[in-house]
Amino acid sequence: MFQELKSLSKESMVYGTGHILTRFVTFLLLPYYSYQLTPAEYGEVTMYYLFLAVTQTFFFYGMDIAFLRYYTIQKDEHLRKKIFGTALIASLLTSAMLLLVLINTAPHISSWLIRKPVHPEIAASMIRVCAVILLFDTLSTFPFIMLRGTHRPYSFVSIKLLNVAVNISLNILFVGIWKWSVAGVLWANFWAAAITLAVQIPGIVSKARLSFDRGLLKQMLLFGLPNIPTYLFVMAIELADRKILESIRGLEEAGLYSAGYKLGMFMAVITGAFRFAWQPFFLSHGDKEDAPKLFARVLTYFVLICGFLFLSLSLLVPELVKLNIPGVGGTIIEQRYWAGLAVFPIILLAHIFDGIYANLMVGVYLRKKTLLLPWVTGAAALVNVGGNILLVPVYGMWAAAWLTLAAFIIEAFLLWVLIRRSYPVPYEWGRLLHIALTVGALFFLGSLEFAQGWTARTLLIIALPVVLLGTGFLRSEEKNRLQEMFRRP
Repeated sequence: MFQELKSLSKESMVYGTGHILTRFVTFLLLPYYSYQLTPAEYGEVTMYYLFLAVTQTFFFYGMDIAFLRYYTIQKDEHLRKKIFGTALIASLLTSAMLLLVLINTAPHISSWLIRKPVHPEIAASMIRVCAVILLFDTLSTFPFIMLRGTHRPYSFVSIKLLNVAVNISLNILFVGIWKWSVAGVLWANFWAAAITLAVQIPGIVSKARLSFDRGLLKQMLLFGLPNIPTYLFVMAIELADRKILESIRGLEEAGLYSAGYKLGMFMAVITGAFRFAWQPFFLSHGDKEDAPKLFARVLTYFVLICGFLFLSLSLLVPELVKLNIPGVGGTIIEQRYWAGLAVFPIILLAHIFDGIYANLMVGVYLRKKTLLLPWVTGAAALVNVGGNILLVPVYGMWAAAWLTLAAFIIEAFLLWVLIRRSYPVPYEWGRLLHIALTVGALFFLGSLEFAQGWTARTLLIIALPVVLLGTGFLRSEEKNRLQEMFRRP
């Protein structure tokens, strides 16, 4: 078991480093935007990102996860090329049609998307820019999945880092120097997406056979299409709150909430990095006799790592972003945005449950149970959207944050209930509760008056592994493994 876990850990660390650096553009640019854009302008940028996220569902229509499953399980290189080619041609044709629709309907979409834009004169043209970004990102997805399915994390990370470098450089040029404001953010994304696709063309040519297999496409669609409502429900959970905030409370509160949410997305970066390695891993190990026990242990270690990160980030980051930057004369994040920091720990916790949901997806992929997912995500979306409509007018972004957490908890719980009979996994519930209670107790202590300040909060973080060890969290085989590791020269 430990050898398999070592393999998963190694790939997760590579993907994690690359994914964190890739998504670091988000965290690096948030302080930058806080000085270059007003909260209302940042709220407008958030609305365009909402449009990108929701519309991408229709560009993918489940073909991405279908490609991941069929390509990873297939070992014959000739058939892999056929799978790659079929998915790529189908996506190219559908993406081109969607692109034409979006370009022609851009004025209508922009008027619905943003009720009172700060920059109404560019709204329709920005929708067209977003449409081309979607085309580039869709076509780039398949070579990225191919790299994951063939266990080539270093190539994957290298291309992602190129995207980061281009995006940051162009944001500095377009937003900071040329003062393009909201338009500069989207044009930077446009060119980053274009260059990312361009560098992957040689890989597409070498790994895809440009032939179209209708029978194979039908199988892939049967697996992938149920994910359209699933993706839409997930997008509703993650993004509807910002649209409801924008409509009811205004662009400024939507922008403040988005800033706090963006910081909380650090946990989503961690879970996303894990997901990159996890999906090919369980597809490769699913046919082994001890796979359920292995998958259970993965969830325990995942929650342990996320618990440590949650405690560390929730205690330290709110203080960190308020530090003055030497030589700049300002804080890391401009003071206008500090109100949004209140939702930060809640969003961190929400994305831990999203990661647990990803862990529980094993049975869905191995038993082809994707038809269950719309029911799971639909129930969570109903609670989230309905709750936001009722509670945001009164409680604002607090309601949005707590309802995000509630939705992800519902998703994880319902998926476990529905899939456990098809693919039972002996999850270590006692140890998971042990982690949750320990992290929760230390987080509570960190909110008390005596625990304010860097020293006290750092001591609480250090206390987590100490308390777990002292209360018998580790099993004998884990203790033996740790002793072996420390004995090595």
